[in-house]
Amino acid sequence: MLLNEQQKIGLFFVVLYSIFFIIFMQIHLMSGVISGLLTYTLTQKLEDYLATRMQRWGSKAKIFSVLLLSLLIMILLIGGFSYLISWVISVAKDPQQTLTHIQNLFNSIASALPKELSNYLPDDLVELRANALNFIKEHVLYLQSVIKQLFHSLLIIIIGMIIGLIAGYQQNKRSINETSTSPTIYMQALKDGLDRLVLVFQYVAFSQVVIALFNAIMTAIFLLIVLPIFGIHLPFSKSLILATFVLGLIPIIGNLIVNTIMCLVGFTVSFWIAVIVLIYLIIIHKVEYVLNAKIVGSKIHAGICELLIAMVFSETLFGVIGLVFAPIFYAFLKLSLKQLKII
Repeated sequence: MLLNEQQKIGLFFVVLYSIFFIIFMQIHLMSGVISGLLTYTLTQKLEDYLATRMQRWGSKAKIFSVLLLSLLIMILLIGGFSYLISWVISVAKDPQQTLTHIQNLFNSIASALPKELSNYLPDDLVELRANALNFIKEHVLYLQSVIKQLFHSLLIIIIGMIIGLIAGYQQNKRSINETSTSPTIYMQALKDGLDRLVLVFQYVAFSQVVIALFNAIMTAIFLLIVLPIFGIHLPFSKSLILATFVLGLIPIIGNLIVNTIMCLVGFTVSFWIAVIVLIYLIIIHKVEYVLNAKIVGSKIHAGICELLIAMVFSETLFGVIGLVFAPIFYAFLKLSLKQLKII
């Protein structure tokens, strides 16, 4: 099939976007792209909402949407850091109480483990602390690189958010000053690609909210219904359900955090409860993969197997960030090729 000039230009920009994504995943900057897309999308949605609800504001709604979103992000960041700093200060003020809590948790885990496994654990907190200090001394360079990478990733995410806010403001400003002059075919192809990227990002973001809600509901059923039927009551069940939903909004990493917390809480009851919790969580997360592929696939008319293969392939090449971005990347390619009438 021969392509016309518009299709060739559109395909060129699809390839250009794809190369851009691959390079950014390879150099670990994709988290900034995702955070930028998030703030850009939220800016546009918030502007649309304000424009319809507050028509008398006119063009001010566009500027106010950026300012409001910026304020919310600043509150979240400042609040998160303030909570972290206050927690560190509280631990430093009363280290003995912290050590007592750690000792109680350590004793609970040790008593819950089978004898064959508990023999490999330190005998007391003093030995545990000595082992931890030795580990830190032996792996200090590795720990420094991990901390450095975490701060680098956080900085990239913040920069991505700022760029997304600026891009959202510029887009809103352009829509205010819109003229009758039509863009060139190249600029139109570039804009169409960005519009498709934002659209598929909305699909994936929506699916992540659905998945987080599904995960929280299934966790609630497990903790509040299934386990109590057998006379098992896991501590902090309601807090765990809330954390499951909130952290579940963060792809992959959020689930890893909440799963670790749930397994540790399960250990405080018994070793086998922790194993059951782990098995249940593994099953739920496998179902999540299929659910994610189903929701996104229904929007772009792609089969579940297509998206699952793309997710596995992308994870193999680029790791966790590849798995997070795979639905967006594949959905962008498929939607672009369909709109260009190449497939």
